Amino acid sequence: MREGQTVVDARAGARVGPGTRLSDLYEIDEPIAVGGMGEVFRGHAIETGDTVAIKVMRAEFAENATALALFRKEASALHNVHHGAVVRYFVFSVDRRLGLPFLAMEYVTGASLADLLKRGPLGYEAVDTLRRRLAGGLGAAHEAGIVHRDVTPDNIILPAGEPGRAKLIDFGIARLAETQTVIGDGFAGKYAYVSPEQCGLQGGEITPRSDIYSLGLVLAEASRGRALDMGGGHVDFIAKRTAVPDLAGVDSRLVPLLESMLRPDPRMRPQSMVEVEAWVAPTTRVAPPPRGLVKATKRGRIGIAVGGAAAALALGIGAASLLWPETKPTSEETGPILTERPRPAPPPEPVPPPSEPRPDATRAPPDAVPQPEIGRQRAEPPVAPIPSEPPRQPERARAPDPDFEPIAPPPAQPTMERVAAYVRDYRGGECFFLSPTAVSAQEAVIEAYGTTARPFADFDAAFKKAFGFEAKIQLRQVEPDQCVVVDLLARQAQTKPANVPKLRLDRDRLRDGEELRGTVDLGDAQNVALFLVERDGSVHDLARYVKRSGRQASFAVRLEIPPYGASRAQLVVAAGSRDPITVPRANSSIPAFSELRQAMDRPGSGFGLAVHQIKVGN
Repeated sequence: MREGQTVVDARAGARVGPGTRLSDLYEIDEPIAVGGMGEVFRGHAIETGDTVAIKVMRAEFAENATALALFRKEASALHNVHHGAVVRYFVFSVDRRLGLPFLAMEYVTGASLADLLKRGPLGYEAVDTLRRRLAGGLGAAHEAGIVHRDVTPDNIILPAGEPGRAKLIDFGIARLAETQTVIGDGFAGKYAYVSPEQCGLQGGEITPRSDIYSLGLVLAEASRGRALDMGGGHVDFIAKRTAVPDLAGVDSRLVPLLESMLRPDPRMRPQSMVEVEAWVAPTTRVAPPPRGLVKATKRGRIGIAVGGAAAALALGIGAASLLWPETKPTSEETGPILTERPRPAPPPEPVPPPSEPRPDATRAPPDAVPQPEIGRQRAEPPVAPIPSEPPRQPERARAPDPDFEPIAPPPAQPTMERVAAYVRDYRGGECFFLSPTAVSAQEAVIEAYGTTARPFADFDAAFKKAFGFEAKIQLRQVEPDQCVVVDLLARQAQTKPANVPKLRLDRDRLRDGEELRGTVDLGDAQNVALFLVERDGSVHDLARYVKRSGRQASFAVRLEIPPYGASRAQLVVAAGSRDPITVPRANSSIPAFSELRQAMDRPGSGFGLAVHQIKVGN
């Protein structure tokens, strides 16, 4: 493919904005920022309402093979970085109708470290927590072959001001200048935080140790409350990077580590972020920096679950750069997942019609999987057990076709659109609902509602046969009397209404007596209904707890369970419509839900439904 070749036919004048749908997976809500290669929007997943950030590539870059290849390659690499301190990249695709590439990623909110430091320095414990958190996230990126190149206080977000929840942003797509150089007009980092090698010193080779230097400057600033003097003019700027900077004002317990991180020669710095993360402050202060921090080890990581709301991100003029082409496998963390233990798999077979799941497929029971991480776990690479004797292979009949190759790929390669369509069109019977929350040609993360795991195991077997990899299914098990809600969700997925409310909860696990708080974004709906469906199907109308302001409603209600009750799963349902809504009443849910279905099917009603499962009780 020649450089400059048109690879995407971006429609002339194609514009995106609030209400624009991308590949029938995401809808844009509002613009956030404009970057060098495109625009960034706040949006949501159409099926679930989960908030995401959406970066849309500008048409002039979409038609350039070099830019598009860079966009795709870095998005793919960042998609494989699973760490709580790194903004998660969900989906990269090209909307065929508009001809525009887009990237959906985690949406993060909170103040930046730069804003937080305007109030004063952080204490030692806070800086130490920040050090471990950020080193872990950057180490995960480095293992995937990515150097951030722009580690600054502006690019570190602290949700709720908590260092233990810090997020690194601006792992954006590298700029493409008019000269068609990939990285644009030089280095991307802000001058105050760049490493000597980013200035062309020490050989000028950018490696993960460049991020170690920048992180050292950030941690020093966090400890002393103001940035180190790293030079103003060009000459001073270079001179300041020929020696370890003055660390006056930094907590003495951090000085040994920071001195090693800020050495001008990258070979004299810690070998990797593993060392920085695992470092322990010495009990007594010694003059020289401690020798031999820990040896770098390969680390097992547990990734973050997809589907949580969060939010603030880089502008898309970012500075991530690839170090090596191959990424290393990482473990992933989701909610309850139906998945088999790793084992050798036969080659994928041709894709069967989505309406024909294998009824005889069996699966292992779902494993307990951790919830979204706040730190990171490390583990040595698993060592495969050595069998006492080679496994015996069953004899096979000779294949009639001499050209048959067992490892041949399927004739039709998976695409994001085919994977998403397969999930949407699959029919698993009554009380069965699937909603893709993150989809690509190699991954499908799915939220599911149903009474038992078996139908979803059947779906997973059929899905794996169709595409050659397993879907990650987060099953929300409901009681039979709650199936009326699940069937409504399945019906809504077929009708694809334009106005689905977005329901957000502060938390989905509450103790007895705690308040359930949340918001509902209503769009164009004039009417809103909010109710709680118990495990026995009884319904509690929560309308009196709802306060509406414009297109958004908020609510707060204290939930209690009877003294004889046990911890139970309940469904919170929000409905929006242009017409008045009939709210199901206690102990008469089925007829009332039938009326809701009629409203959903009525043309022009603008009826939409959003559901979240909560658990109440200790």
